[in-house]
Amino acid sequence: MKPSARALERHPVAIAGSRLPPPVVSYLLDRQRWVLEAPYAYTDGSHRITVPQGFEFDLASVPRLFWSVIAPFELSIAAPLLHDFLYRYQGEPPPGAIEPPRRYSRLEADRLFRRVMEEEGVPPWRRLLAYAAVRCLSGFAWADGRPAPGRATG
Repeated sequence: MKPSARALERHPVAIAGSRLPPPVVSYLLDRQRWVLEAPYAYTDGSHRITVPQGFEFDLASVPRLFWSVIAPFELSIAAPLLHDFLYRYQGEPPPGAIEPPRRYSRLEADRLFRRVMEEEGVPPWRRLLAYAAVRCLSGFAWADGRPAPGRATG
């Protein structure tokens, strides 16, 4: 396999129809993880969330069995990135990551996930399915600060 077919490196991943700037990411094939190659900022009302360069995330933990209905790459890039970031720190990332400082509850992080999917143009039925999966299946990931495996998205 050609190296270009096995890796995505330092590439801005733009989602067609998205109103958001594309995150610059690489895919770590050996670890099956995405890594953010440049800081990514998102404005949520009066707060600015900045995910630092080097943050690793899994994009979306949709079991392969369900990919014919909803695949991880169909749920945007920014939504799972921000969701995983907030989950990793249980809504309270390191100082400077959210300005002005605030803490997100699990519900608020999940609602942000849904809102960002909408801004990225994810169809309503996929957003609803992904949001329902996150609400139902991600509680344990919030509890231990890991990205939410088994969720329909980030």
